[in-house]
Amino acid sequence: MIKPVSRQSKWLAALILVTIAALLISGGCLANQLPIISRLALVTEGEINPGATAQLECAALDPDDDELSYTWSADGGTIFGSGATVSWTAPGELGTYTVTVEISDGDNIAISQLDIPVLAPNNPPVINILSTDCPRVKQAGTGTLTCEASDPDGDELTYSWSAERGNISGEGPEVTWVAPSEYGTFIITLTVTDGRGGEATYTISIIVCTCGGACD
Repeated sequence: MIKPVSRQSKWLAALILVTIAALLISGGCLANQLPIISRLALVTEGEINPGATAQLECAALDPDDDELSYTWSADGGTIFGSGATVSWTAPGELGTYTVTVEISDGDNIAISQLDIPVLAPNNPPVINILSTDCPRVKQAGTGTLTCEASDPDGDELTYSWSAERGNISGEGPEVTWVAPSEYGTFIITLTVTDGRGGEATYTISIIVCTCGGACD
């Protein structure tokens, strides 16, 4: 036989449900969660010079699937656009500037910042001299190659040597070329880079022969 549920039992069940809901809310289980910023970066590649315009992109998500709004600001320069992708025009002065994005879900705000260096326009390096102590070399002989290069901006230089025949030994502004075992005129190429996109290239020819004055 099924017993009828008393009014007191119904009231007690309702009280338990209300108590559970209150505990969940007070414990934060149903509280709104902060948006999550996974990425804030420059989309534009290369250096940023004074007055140049760069594109910035922010990737974010909301654990509660709330609609997000973006507020951008910078301590220098000007921001154009809205939403997840905007453009930033650098100021006319050199320095490092901070771009800030605030992302709101209507209740909470997540903040991220990106420091952007504004650099002077780069000038490429200059190869002043590329010489060899042996313009004529015997088969399998060696010759020393020396480069004098400079950079208008004072950037550190990197030297990359290559030869169509034979082998290059060493690195930096002075290397040794080991001639091949065949006769002919061979080209050696040097590329000097400044690490900022600037480069200079120069070539020199060396003869491999048994002629007089050829280096061993």
